[in-house]
Amino acid sequence: MAGTAKTYTSSQIILGPADVWLSVAVPSAASRMTLFSDGTPDAAANPSAVHLGMTAAGTTFEYKPEIQDFGSDELTAPHLSRIISESATLKGEFLQVFNWSLLAKMTVGGTKNVNTDTATGYEELTIGGISAITPYSVALIGQDISGSSQYWVLQLYATYNKAGFNFTVTRKDQSKAAFEFMGLAITSRASGDQIANFWHQGAANS
Repeated sequence: MAGTAKTYTSSQIILGPADVWLSVAVPSAASRMTLFSDGTPDAAANPSAVHLGMTAAGTTFEYKPEIQDFGSDELTAPHLSRIISESATLKGEFLQVFNWSLLAKMTVGGTKNVNTDTATGYEELTIGGISAITPYSVALIGQDISGSSQYWVLQLYATYNKAGFNFTVTRKDQSKAAFEFMGLAITSRASGDQIANFWHQGAANS
């Protein structure tokens, strides 16, 4: 008989920073998002991608299943468990609140308007009266801890900013606004691959 090896492996941790990208392309079944060699979304494959920019303290991913346990009068413990619902979110606070293209993406009921006249030009975000939500795909991309040219990607296939839009203006700190991207199921995708994908480049390291 022999003991079991311990796996204290520093190459298997995640250390930021990482970048949030909006409106990236949704990969087809059994495929993954296309990256350029620098870890950004490939421009040809993701022509509508928008960088969220700086965050106040990084980004948090949460996957949370709601599980129903089933029991019986004859047993003291559940004999069956099933997933009833699932939620997947990306949360944080973004700093570049003076970017109107970002505001249009982050405000589900907002509409961006632009006047490019050199004398009377402006950008604005009008809000109110829209009920339909147009989801888009979001990806969190970071570099492998080894410092190599390999990257990991956490992508929500369809989402919207559930946090709305609010920020504080004060002389004591820079303005920031919360974001919470809520993953929606794409029902045309196979079971087990309808909400999100977390993957990394390179050989398996588990």
